[in-house]
Amino acid sequence: MTRVIRNDLGGAPALARGKVLLALAHVTDTHVLDAASPARAEWVQLEAHDPTFRPLLHMHRPYDALTSWALHAHVEAIAQNPSAPGSDCAFDLVVSTGDNIDNAQRNELDAYLALMSGGVAQLSAVGSAQDASERNTGQPWPYWCPEEHVGDTWRTLGYPTVQDFVARASAPIASQGLGIPWTSVPGNHDLMRQGTALTTPALERLAIGSTKSLTRPIGFEPDDPLKLYLDEPEAFSCGPEFPILADTARRAIDRREWIDAHIRAGAIGYSVDHLQRGSCDTIIDTEHVRLVLLDTNHPDGDYQGSVGLAQLAWLDERLSEVDGDSGRLAILVSHHGADTLMNERGHRADRGLAPDLAAVVHRHHCVIAWLVGHRHINRIEPRPGAAGGFWEITTSSIIDWPSQARSIDVFRHADGSIELQCTMMDHRGTPDGLASLHRTLARRFCSDSVAARMSGRDIDGDVSLLLPRR
Repeated sequence: MTRVIRNDLGGAPALARGKVLLALAHVTDTHVLDAASPARAEWVQLEAHDPTFRPLLHMHRPYDALTSWALHAHVEAIAQNPSAPGSDCAFDLVVSTGDNIDNAQRNELDAYLALMSGGVAQLSAVGSAQDASERNTGQPWPYWCPEEHVGDTWRTLGYPTVQDFVARASAPIASQGLGIPWTSVPGNHDLMRQGTALTTPALERLAIGSTKSLTRPIGFEPDDPLKLYLDEPEAFSCGPEFPILADTARRAIDRREWIDAHIRAGAIGYSVDHLQRGSCDTIIDTEHVRLVLLDTNHPDGDYQGSVGLAQLAWLDERLSEVDGDSGRLAILVSHHGADTLMNERGHRADRGLAPDLAAVVHRHHCVIAWLVGHRHINRIEPRPGAAGGFWEITTSSIIDWPSQARSIDVFRHADGSIELQCTMMDHRGTPDGLASLHRTLARRFCSDSVAARMSGRDIDGDVSLLLPRR
C-alpha cells in the first residue's frame, strides 16, 4: 500500500521497518439510534434552508434506522480479521471516540454495547420517518419513504424504493462482538438529548410515552432555535401526534449509568472507582503506550466541548508519569478536538478550552497523538509545541459518509524516531445488505463538495506520520 509521508513535525522515513509498539483501530460517531423515539425532532431537517435552524442539524438522516447495521458490519470486519493493515499485527484494542449512540437513551446504549461486546441488538423503525404506512394522507410524504406505493418529496432526488425496509431495519442483529479488547469515551450524543440538551422532566415523559410527532408544532416560530432547544427541548417534539408503542427503555441515561453499562459489557479502562466518582477520565496502559481518555462534554449542555481544570491537573500528572518512564509514549483520546473545545456556556470558571488543554499537553514529550471524533470528517493536523508536538487524528463517522474506521500502527525505528501508519478501513457489507444501503444513502445525502470534505484530503487518509526520536 502506498502511503503519503508527512514530516510536518520533523523526522525522516526509516530505511527498515521498526518495532511495532501498538496497533489499534479507531472507530467514532457510530450514532446507534432509535429512529422511532418520541424524544427526537426529525422535522428540523426539513428546515435546513433556514440558517437559524442549522446549529441543530442533523436531527434526521434518511438512513437513521440503519446505523446499527453499519456498526455491525464494521465490528464483523474487525472480528473476522483482527489485524492492523499497516503491520499485520493483531490489534491491541479498538477505541471508539464518542457519539456511540445518538439520543442518550438506554435502549440505544444497550444496542451499541451488544454490537461491540456480543449480543442481540434491536431498535425498531416502526414509527420512524421512513415508516409512512399508517400515516399516508395522500399528500407527498416529507421524508424519504422506501415504500413504492407512497409518494414522497425525496424520490426525485434519487432515493430508492426498498422492499420491506421497515421490517428489515427492525430485525434483531446477532453480534459476535469484536472479540478483542475495546473501549469508548462518551461524546455529546451519549449524554445529551440529540447531542445538545440536558434532558428535562417534560422531555422524559414524551420519550417513554405512546405518541410521536414528525411535524413542526403549530405556530412554532422561535427566534433562536438552538437557545430554545437548550432550555426547552420538549418544545420541539410537541407537534401533531400519532400512536406508537411506548418503551420505558427510551429514558435518558446519565454518566454513571453509562460507566456501569460499559463495565458490565467488558469495556476496558473503567472500574468501580470510576462509577463511584462518576468520572469517565481513565488510562489504559499497554506495554509501550499509555492511552489517556478524557470526557470533554460540557456540564451545561450544547454540542461543543470543554475540559475541566481538575481534569487538566489529572492529565498533567498522568503524562508526567509517562515522561518519567523512559521509552514509553502516550496517546490522548477524547471526543472533541482542538477545533471544538470551545464551549463557554455558563461562563464557568472551572472549565478550560482548547488552548488550556494544549498548554498542558505540550509540556510532555511523551505525547505523540490525539485521537478525536465529533466533526464527522477525516482530518489529520500537526500540533507543534515545545516538547516536539503531536498529531491530532480525526476519523470520519460511521453514521455519515464515508462510514470508515481507521487503523493506527505505532512504530519505533532503530534511530528512536516514531512513525504512525494510518490506514482507512471500510466494512465488508454484502452488496444487497443494509450496511451497504446505509453507505449508499449516506453518499446520496451529501453534495459532492461535502462528501469530499468528509472523506478528507490525501494527507488525511492512508498516511505515515513521522516524529523525531522520542
